[in-house]
Amino acid sequence: MKEKERVILWTVIAAVLFGCELIAVTLTPLAKTGNGTRFGSAGMYFNLIMCGGSYIVPLVLYCLNIRLMKYFIGCVNALWLICHPVIAGVCFAGIIMTASGPAEYLRCIIAGGLAGVSFAAAVLWYPMCRKK
Repeated sequence: MKEKERVILWTVIAAVLFGCELIAVTLTPLAKTGNGTRFGSAGMYFNLIMCGGSYIVPLVLYCLNIRLMKYFIGCVNALWLICHPVIAGVCFAGIIMTASGPAEYLRCIIAGGLAGVSFAAAVLWYPMCRKK
């Protein structure tokens, strides 16, 4: 697989997993306490557009042969890399603090698990996209 194809594949994987993570968090009991992050709210869509756009816009520019964008995507990935463990920790702490039934426990576990998988994909982005 060529370098450009790897960058595109791993960036799309990281962006999709992060979007799924954000959607899963809006379904947890933790989102009930916030004003703008409930499922289907404007805040949820804003978060998805902001986070997904931060990956997709540089990726489109990279596809237009602006090679510098690969490093910009790496910086964006590093920025969001910080968020995944925090989200996982909040979700797993939410099991103790806010969940009151099996469905809510499961939602928190799924959101925390997606945060862990997103973290793994973001970490793997670097060795997979830096190969020569």
